[in-house]
Amino acid sequence: MSSSATSPSRLLERLNASSAPYVDPLAELRWESVDTDAWWLPPAALSLAGVAEFEALPLASRRRLSHYEFAYLLEAGLWLEAMFIERLGGALDREPDPERRRYYLHEIREEAGHSLMFLELLGRAGVRIPAAAHPRSALGTAVGRLIPFSSALFWTITVVGEELGDRLNRMIPRGVEEVTVSAVVYHMARLHARDEARHIAHTRAVCAEAVRGLPRWRLAALSPLVAAVLAQHARRLYYPPRALYAAAGLPAGVDWRRRAHANPTRRVFAEQAAALTAEFLRSIGWRL
Repeated sequence: MSSSATSPSRLLERLNASSAPYVDPLAELRWESVDTDAWWLPPAALSLAGVAEFEALPLASRRRLSHYEFAYLLEAGLWLEAMFIERLGGALDREPDPERRRYYLHEIREEAGHSLMFLELLGRAGVRIPAAAHPRSALGTAVGRLIPFSSALFWTITVVGEELGDRLNRMIPRGVEEVTVSAVVYHMARLHARDEARHIAHTRAVCAEAVRGLPRWRLAALSPLVAAVLAQHARRLYYPPRALYAAAGLPAGVDWRRRAHANPTRRVFAEQAAALTAEFLRSIGWRL
């Protein structure tokens, strides 16, 4: 592939052209079909998939956990997208490139649409994540707001935030061959994955460009922090806190979080998901 085909300007042109025919998820989805009688995350995507004590529970209990673990993923999306929209909006008046400004606006519109459909599903279904089970991190919020927008570290953290959630979301369309997945959740996942493919392509390109500008000593100094961010976000996203299992109504007396951490099925998924992002980060210069 020629260098011109992969240049930042050509990528922005393609992304802007692809984003132009915007589909509003609030108008696109059939919200009257929201239900809690089907799976939201498929069984294989749950943190307790294959755990004997969990598999012995009634079907309704296992499906209910799928609602809460998907809601947990959506709350993580709401948290991260809010910060990203804030940072993109703040960069608009400082960005001289009209194509990049246009793409920032496209991405703000798409991320806002995602957040609105997340809230619509949770509100209609009545699924609430208690404060004790929320994926938000005060430290993560502070870091996300304070790191310079144009820095390699900011865009690297953005890659991590986008890719790890996207990998779990993409398990939903694949799960329809195994169980009945809620039609609304299925279409939400498809719409989200379509937009995230563009967002990730842009974020990776900007990240790679920013990392290329770092001196070697700075790459070496920051690489342990990047590795820690990747590992911490994978743990936070893929292993919910104990309060989530309680909110989902799983029986007391079992340490479900400990079971999830000891679950080899979940460990393989989490390690593979993080490894794909680590492979990209290493390819652009991070020493992980």
